[in-house]
Amino acid sequence: MTRNEPAVTHVIPKGNMVGGVTSLGNDVFVMRYKSQQIEVYDAATFVLQRCLAVPQLGSRSFGLAVCPSNKCLYASDWDNSSVHRVELSGSNAVMKWSVARSPVGLTVNRAQNLLVVSADECKLQEFTTRGTLLQNIQLKLDTGELRHAIDLASGQFVVSCPGTSDAVHLVDVN
Repeated sequence: MTRNEPAVTHVIPKGNMVGGVTSLGNDVFVMRYKSQQIEVYDAATFVLQRCLAVPQLGSRSFGLAVCPSNKCLYASDWDNSSVHRVELSGSNAVMKWSVARSPVGLTVNRAQNLLVVSADECKLQEFTTRGTLLQNIQLKLDTGELRHAIDLASGQFVVSCPGTSDAVHLVDVN
């Protein structure tokens, strides 16, 4: 290891390719391709604690986000153009709702709503924690597929578009 390389303390165990990772408290959530479950690891030891079943989750999921206030986990579903919400308060109940085609990046914003980025439609959507659409923003970017977005206190959004020379854009929707 050279001086500039970070030390690796844990590696996700072998299996299908990882599509998303997020954490809450002492839990690390891992979503794998072609799996209808989310693995939950202990953050300190990286020992598998349990698996959360997500029925009907497609084989390609690229986004995973957690909301501490609502005690839930969100998983994007590229194959079915939907988002799955998993309760983390003990019941592990799952609900899902339709979103724009090819959802990728998920972010929980300051209002505890879910931002969903659609790669194919160049669209940003904001939903309540129960799937009610609050905003549907069609972005006019000619830079390729979107990947992630965050909202700023100013009301603007920062969106990432990989594979371009100018890969991050500030979007004003006011």
